[in-house]
Amino acid sequence: MGAVTSHLRGIYTTATALLRTISALNARYSALLSRVHAGPFTPVEKPTESFWMRDPPFPELGDVVWDGTPSSSSAEDRVRGGGGEEEVDVVVVGSGITGVSAVKTILELSCSSAASAEGDGDHDDGDKGGKTVPRIMVLEARQLCSGATARNGGHIKCAPHTEFARLRKTLGEEKARKVVRFQMRHLPALKEVGERMPLGEVREVETVDLFLDGVDFERARGDVDGLKAWLPEIEVGVWGAEEAREKFGVNRHVVGAISYQAGALWPYRLVTSLWNDLKTKHPSLTISTHTPVSSIAPNASSTHPYTVHTPHGKIHTRHVLHATNAYTGHLVPALRGCLTGVIGHMTAQKPGRDFSPVCHGGRSWSVMYGLGFDYVTQRPDGEDGQPGELMLGGGLFRSKEEGLDQIGVWDDGRLDAFPLMHLRGSMATVFEPRWGVEGKLEGAWSGIMGFTGDILPFVGGLKPGVGNGVRENVGGVGDGFGEWIAAGFNGEGMVWAWLSGVAVGIMMMGREEDDLEEGEGRPGGRLGEWFPVEEVKLDGGRLRRARLENMAGEV
Repeated sequence: MGAVTSHLRGIYTTATALLRTISALNARYSALLSRVHAGPFTPVEKPTESFWMRDPPFPELGDVVWDGTPSSSSAEDRVRGGGGEEEVDVVVVGSGITGVSAVKTILELSCSSAASAEGDGDHDDGDKGGKTVPRIMVLEARQLCSGATARNGGHIKCAPHTEFARLRKTLGEEKARKVVRFQMRHLPALKEVGERMPLGEVREVETVDLFLDGVDFERARGDVDGLKAWLPEIEVGVWGAEEAREKFGVNRHVVGAISYQAGALWPYRLVTSLWNDLKTKHPSLTISTHTPVSSIAPNASSTHPYTVHTPHGKIHTRHVLHATNAYTGHLVPALRGCLTGVIGHMTAQKPGRDFSPVCHGGRSWSVMYGLGFDYVTQRPDGEDGQPGELMLGGGLFRSKEEGLDQIGVWDDGRLDAFPLMHLRGSMATVFEPRWGVEGKLEGAWSGIMGFTGDILPFVGGLKPGVGNGVRENVGGVGDGFGEWIAAGFNGEGMVWAWLSGVAVGIMMMGREEDDLEEGEGRPGGRLGEWFPVEEVKLDGGRLRRARLENMAGEV
């Protein structure tokens, strides 16, 4: 009888522990959903210090603030605008890579139209008071480009085999192929921009995924095989354990590797260089930092139907572009529950003296394990010949609550110990004894990623009932009005944000159906030929698919 009682007590104890675990998971999941829906959705005033933002190349742009005075110099316009009010054609909320690519696109297309009009004898220079080149105001809540663009890993990387395998399940092979090709376009596009903006350090690298688990490696190997028939132009190398150790200098913890083409850059310097370039060329462009937007409201104006409210005054505009990624729910409440902030951790680490193989900034890595991975790029060698810093991020699922406590977070002023502990040992674990003992931490910071429930971004026009307007988007920047979005890049901003900004800029100009000439960092042809318009548009069906509860099905 005692043995039976003991056995029953063991079953009861196990069942109780299981119920407690389930209860704790339910409580964590409920807390996560509560955070996702409640916000706060807004940037904190004092974020962590990002390595990328040290020694800014254009410090005068970092803290420039519109004082509420209308920028037009004419007496008539001053009376019309009044103190503390302004009228512009476009307001862009957010000054990161999405915002700058959209503004660059709008201004370039406007100037090309102006040049054509001049050739036809009908030129009206917007920079001299006309309407052809639009007046654009860019608003940033903190310093210029201080959000996700200044805080990410600088990794222009799409894992084509993994992405295609995931997308084909929900979109089908044809659409999945189009999305992956779009993502892969980012490296040549950004390299082209970087040739004129060398401070951005945009370069091509060989990237290597290092697998620590045999099941994960075999799954990835199968994904590579599945990719070949649909995207044969993409070269992917598969390496067994011994080959990986020989070729990439890793140790016995690595059971296999997959290599392919990717890129790396200094994102903050690239974007601030572009803002400086655009500001120099276009007097119609105004940038105002430390200017959070409290609300956007429709008004009765037939020409400028949106009023943007800021601490420095009101701005009346024809068009509004939301380019704030995870923070968009603050100004577009319909997206709460569909787009959330997720905190990510980054470090800059000096490798040890014995770190090898020596790559001179020409290689990047990802360490793959279970649901998570760490991502690493290396800056080029310094002028003294010393190897550049390793920019290492990840550790999301190594948090106290295995990643759940990192979702529904908009606070990049905090650092969590558990992910940082993991990141400090990630590269050393797979490269010892070729790591060395002299490595040190140069910096650690956090950033906020924007995730949607279907793991695809929102790019396009906002319809009434979703945005802040009461009418459909009509016409282009010159004579129409509308509210637009390019946000929710799911931690893959470097292979989504630039060309999404280009795409939404073309949409705002009303040029989607035009056969456009190729531009710097901008593909030519019709928009739908290279951009997945239907897959990322925002309508009622997409809002239902993007509910964050659906993320559980993606894991």
